[in-house]
Amino acid sequence: ARRQRQMCIRDRMNRCILTSCVALLWCLLLQAQGNPWNNPVVSPKVGLNGEVTFAIQDAHAKRVELSGQFMDGLRSLTKGENDVWSVTVKIDKPDIYPYSFIVDGVQVADPSNMLLFPNERFKASLLEMPDSSALYTVNDVPHGKVSYCIYSSNVLGMNRPLLVYTPAGYEAGKKQYPVLYLVSGTTDTEETWFKVGRVNTILDNLIAQGKAEPMIVVMPYGYMMNGTPMPSSMEAAEMYTVFSEEMVKCVIPFVESSFRVRTDREGRAIAGFSRGGGQSLFTAFSHLDKFAWLASYSAYLTPQVMDHYFKELMVPSLSESKLKLLWFGVGKSDFLYQDVIKNLDYFDNKGIRYKSLITEGGHTWMNARTYLAETVQQFFK
Repeated sequence: ARRQRQMCIRDRMNRCILTSCVALLWCLLLQAQGNPWNNPVVSPKVGLNGEVTFAIQDAHAKRVELSGQFMDGLRSLTKGENDVWSVTVKIDKPDIYPYSFIVDGVQVADPSNMLLFPNERFKASLLEMPDSSALYTVNDVPHGKVSYCIYSSNVLGMNRPLLVYTPAGYEAGKKQYPVLYLVSGTTDTEETWFKVGRVNTILDNLIAQGKAEPMIVVMPYGYMMNGTPMPSSMEAAEMYTVFSEEMVKCVIPFVESSFRVRTDREGRAIAGFSRGGGQSLFTAFSHLDKFAWLASYSAYLTPQVMDHYFKELMVPSLSESKLKLLWFGVGKSDFLYQDVIKNLDYFDNKGIRYKSLITEGGHTWMNARTYLAETVQQFFK
């Protein structure tokens, strides 16, 4: 018994010594790296008259720059006290803007900002500037719900993610809702229309105002796991073909077995931004028996792809009897602007009617939100 007591005492002493060593090591690390729970940086900081201050703490950086879709080029940050680099810029128009820091040539998100841009490649944060009149602003209206889902893809041979927005009142009722399949762009994820596009908030506000029909929105992951060819190439159509199969064979069956959605073509719309716009155009033209509403945001199909895959469909009756809406949106500074215009010229020459919105600005999510808000007010009416 005495020997057991001595062993217990030694064990307790060893544990105390180990605990003390760990605590000492942790204190040394905190002294060396700074206390992660005591961040002295507030960033971004929105001031008066559109002035916004961006800051990042880095003791070892030699050069820090700011990149943001609210300005052209880069802005250099100045190093101040406590190794905090900062810069203040003036932004004329409130919106939600992606931005990032360039630290010694490496792009990083803002470590002090919880609003992150979901993306496969570039790492950016989001600046949300207050604007009570903006549709992306959360207001005192009934709110829908966004669900994270997993479905099995027989086309790609793997499990795949998607997000689903259901409008306010969905859980309490038995109604079948029209459904919008909303696809994001190259390198974006299934979360981008939710966290950057703010589709849920936009629809909450428009539905409450009576400007949009209550609808379900499905946000799939658009990457087909085999590269993304340039949209000007015929190879892009091969990727679009895979996406089209994924949509009709996997995504739609999953949604229709899991949610109360309409299953008639007039109850389905498809739209997308950038790569997602090309995927939406190709999928709808490939399956006019399943989609009656179609919108493309900053995207196009080339005349070569149109003639190769859809030449027999390209007649005026397409817009009269098949598609209840064919809609295009693009910014004048978008690097795809000229290609989108060529796509519109193609439809003009075929006598196919469409609606379009040409805005200022480039290939940005600020424009994508604008196009979304315009089209959801036209779907299913």
